[in-house]
Amino acid sequence: MKPLVYYCRWQRASLRLRGRDDTAVWGHLVFLQEDGQEELREFRFNLRTSELALRQDGSEQTILLDEKGIPVEPPQL
Repeated sequence: MKPLVYYCRWQRASLRLRGRDDTAVWGHLVFLQEDGQEELREFRFNLRTSELALRQDGSEQTILLDEKGIPVEPPQL
């Protein structure tokens, strides 16, 4: 889970965990806007592969994180 925590630091977001099992954690990334309002972005983080799936407005984006929480390009096959 360390890559997810680092990613949140880089993005200036807080974690709001909603659940956990053996393979993943999920919940919301919370971004504080300038007017003090919270912006929530739903996520699911795969603990084994360090893949972060972000959902917003019906679309999903998947990001692969390295051990320091930095997004990396997936290997080309």
